[in-house]
Amino acid sequence: MVLAIVDRVEDDVLVLVTHTKPNREIHLPCSLFQGMNEGDVVRITVEKDEEKRKDIEKDIKDQRTRLKRVNL
Repeated sequence: MVLAIVDRVEDDVLVLVTHTKPNREIHLPCSLFQGMNEGDVVRITVEKDEEKRKDIEKDIKDQRTRLKRVNL
């Protein structure tokens, strides 16, 4: 988990600055975070989803297989 503050909004992008040193900027689309304003403090959590990754890899493999069958 990372704590960050909304530093500013630029061209529909939230610019967050992390609380921990060294400070880092994180840029995220405003459309994902309605109602966020400069000065708001946010908590960011990122989780790895191995099951979803396997599903996406299978979908890509299936699409590649189908593309190989196309006669050009």
